[in-house]
Amino acid sequence: MSEAAYQEKVLEVEPYGIEPIPREERHGRARQMFTIWFAINLNVVTWFTGFLGIEFGLSLKHAILAIIIGNLLGAAFLGLTSAVGPIAGQPLIPASKRAFGKIGVFGLSFLNLVNNIGWLAVNLVLAAMALQKILPLGYHSALLILTIATLLIAVYGYNFIHTFAHWMSIIIGILFIIMTVISVQNLPALLSQSAASNGEFNLGMFILAVAIAFSYQISYCPIGSDYSRYLPENTSGKKVWLASYLGALTVCIWLEILGTLTATLGMHAGPMDFFAKLMGVFTIPALITVILSIFPVNAMAIYSGGLAALAMGIPLKRWTSAIVCGGIGALLVSFGGGQLADTYKNFLLLLSYWIAPWLGVVLSDFFYYRSGLAQNSTTNGWAGITAFVIGVIVSVPFMSSVLYVGPLAEKYLGHADISYFLSLVVSALVYRVLLKFRSAAVPVKPLQFEE
Repeated sequence: MSEAAYQEKVLEVEPYGIEPIPREERHGRARQMFTIWFAINLNVVTWFTGFLGIEFGLSLKHAILAIIIGNLLGAAFLGLTSAVGPIAGQPLIPASKRAFGKIGVFGLSFLNLVNNIGWLAVNLVLAAMALQKILPLGYHSALLILTIATLLIAVYGYNFIHTFAHWMSIIIGILFIIMTVISVQNLPALLSQSAASNGEFNLGMFILAVAIAFSYQISYCPIGSDYSRYLPENTSGKKVWLASYLGALTVCIWLEILGTLTATLGMHAGPMDFFAKLMGVFTIPALITVILSIFPVNAMAIYSGGLAALAMGIPLKRWTSAIVCGGIGALLVSFGGGQLADTYKNFLLLLSYWIAPWLGVVLSDFFYYRSGLAQNSTTNGWAGITAFVIGVIVSVPFMSSVLYVGPLAEKYLGHADISYFLSLVVSALVYRVLLKFRSAAVPVKPLQFEE
């Protein structure tokens, strides 16, 4: 477009898809990245992620330490992918064509599409369960209402999502603070139960808990630049990184530690029954909080899923692809009253292993060049694909999930999962070596973020 048409308009459907955003349309400030990543993670799924350390048999202090370490590491990588947005000016996977080529981008976009649809489906089930606790609705009616409401946010696009996230970070934040106060009222009982249940330190389970927190953060990396690509090119990369890092870090550590504390209550009921027991007279406001908290993350899943579909070459407008993505997600969980969610969530845990090696390659490529990712993008992608595949293969024996436990993780690491860290480092190093043999590669000064 030769004339700016979108800019900061909130109630106008976003006209752009995966193409680089024109300079005249660039707008916004780095601090927006704090509220977007704070709001996205301010939900009940983050809370329940904190339960896992206790379920692994860790003591309260070791479960909390694992949460802190995993989030400190994972949020740093999320911040990097967000900081790339103003320079790349487009979603990160299609912008990584220089590293992966057309075929690689297609495959990675498909994985990203499946990830977004899957998490949308899982979160829709939780929201539908909460809505049914408040209103006399059938499962499918609740699902339909929530899907339509979320689609409206995603269809409007980038500016509306940022504005919505800003206000939701305030509204939902206040509600979660109230829920935190109610939960902490049980703190003496929680601490006494935890002290009574302290056992020997299990290094394998501790590393697995760290990996869970780490992988939860990097699961957003493929869409990290989706919400920063409109920022002006001269926006400070360090400020974008810091705002994204702090937004994701603070809320995840807060809610995951809260989840760890409440997990020691020993309530093994369903998630909404758990909330009813925990919140008491505050149950209805708590359930409303659960429903509201799902909207930002699901709007993001629909929006980014739609962009992933476009990156696969599917000939649709951005808003149309968002509707298709949301419809598929709702359809996935419309069968069986939501029982599909647990199975699909387990599948996603295994599928997410692709993110770490992709991240190693794309960040290695980006910081190898002074220019953005879109430059020098006519390669066939053999270097990136090879490094990615090697990273995955090397990490397989070290995987430990509900669907697969690698032989080395089982025999020598006590079911600890270090595959994420290993595949990320290996893919980055292999790609750097392969760059030296790629005739099209011209080494230049590494990119430096401006202040």
